[in-house]
Amino acid sequence: MDSSRRKFLQVAVGGVIAAGTLTGLAQAGSDLPRPPGALREEEFLSRCQRCMRCVDACQPAALRIGHLMDGIANIGTPVLDIDKCIQCMDCMRACPSGALAKVSKNELRMGVAVINEKACLTFRKKQRCKKCYDACNKAGFKAVAIEKKGYPFPSVNAEKCTGCGACVRLCPEKNTKAISLDLSQAKRYDPPQEHFLARLENRTEAPNPILTPREWIARRVETLAKTYGLSK
Repeated sequence: MDSSRRKFLQVAVGGVIAAGTLTGLAQAGSDLPRPPGALREEEFLSRCQRCMRCVDACQPAALRIGHLMDGIANIGTPVLDIDKCIQCMDCMRACPSGALAKVSKNELRMGVAVINEKACLTFRKKQRCKKCYDACNKAGFKAVAIEKKGYPFPSVNAEKCTGCGACVRLCPEKNTKAISLDLSQAKRYDPPQEHFLARLENRTEAPNPILTPREWIARRVETLAKTYGLSK
């Protein structure tokens, strides 16, 4: 095989691989977990300013910044670690663009709790455990019910479950995931219907400033230092 043909094949194969990689990156992350109140994905991506204010506002550090491997469209957008989220709603209040709908905690559905009967201590009759029931009641949602007779087998009412994760955090069988959150059932919201005109003073206000990467990093370090008690 002559050198020109070999070079052509190398370029062609490289192009195919590059195209496949870019396509994969473009399609990646279509089901990323988002902060509480997130609009439907297309609208969310359209409205999110990548300002990272929600990340700064999150005291339990449950939000991270989307990177290239999450998909090109998701770079700079907030991605949720559901295990750390305490539904404090600070991210929602910090969002300046409307990418996060202002809904009440009772309207949230971050996912739905699912019980793995093969791992649950009660279903295995190893222990009369009802910690998921206690956690849900304490959180005020009462989405977990237990049978009153015999073993207290738990069940989840999907209509009442907000996906707060209290039951998951209190379950003694975390390693075997006796109870977990099905994030595919997370609720996403439609944008609010804005049928009003802004007042003149609101229209003439300067927009929220977009920070440079250096400014954002400095502010992020300061926020984390305050969160973890490292600042004076």
